[in-house]
Amino acid sequence: MPLRPVRPSPSFGWIAAAIMVALFGAIVVGWRQRQRDVAATAIAVVRTPTIPVARIRPLPEARPAAVAPVAAVAHLRTVYPLLSDVTIACRDDRCTLSATIRPVTGQADLDRRQEMLLGGLATALAADGYRLAVPFQMDEVADNLFRIRASVTPR
Repeated sequence: MPLRPVRPSPSFGWIAAAIMVALFGAIVVGWRQRQRDVAATAIAVVRTPTIPVARIRPLPEARPAAVAPVAAVAHLRTVYPLLSDVTIACRDDRCTLSATIRPVTGQADLDRRQEMLLGGLATALAADGYRLAVPFQMDEVADNLFRIRASVTPR
């Protein structure tokens, strides 16, 4: 009786192929996850220079010397005619600005008041050598009549 070669059963081949595909898939998935992790950490890496950087001091600004408070008050009254009872009282290096904002009579006055309160007052004081501390206090003392009080420091 001649010997016949033994063939592996077809189910064994399919099982081996499925295992190899599963292993290959796991390797690919693991490799992609590793790439995502590396990319995520690479984005979060912050590098600092190893050579010390020389710091350059900024040039001093040309600041006007503070004028006398009386001159600053006159300038404010000229720039903003809506202001009345303007005073700047100083004690040592601290000054206090107080003024009354009269009621507006039209759209032009309303626009001018808004410009004054949104930085114009600080700009006018800076031109005279004073720095306006913000926020400042603004109280309505009568119908559409406001009183402002602010801390002002000479530069």
